[in-house]
Amino acid sequence: MSDLIPVTDELLEQARGDRTLRRRLVVEHLDRLMIAMGRARNRSKADVDATRHLQEGARLAVKLTEILHGIGGKPTR
Repeated sequence: MSDLIPVTDELLEQARGDRTLRRRLVVEHLDRLMIAMGRARNRSKADVDATRHLQEGARLAVKLTEILHGIGGKPTR
């Protein structure tokens, strides 16, 4: 996986007009979210805060996946 691209206002503006860039940003952030959720799940099975964070992460993952499906097209890496 490549280094995470920091999201700036300029990058968001560019992504609005570039479907491939928009898709790449969503894919990279979804990948990072899934990795972080896996690590959090393994660290604390009984921690209430960790459970809440995992639930929030799962909701965000669903939203990112919906965005990804809406963008369509193939990403270039």
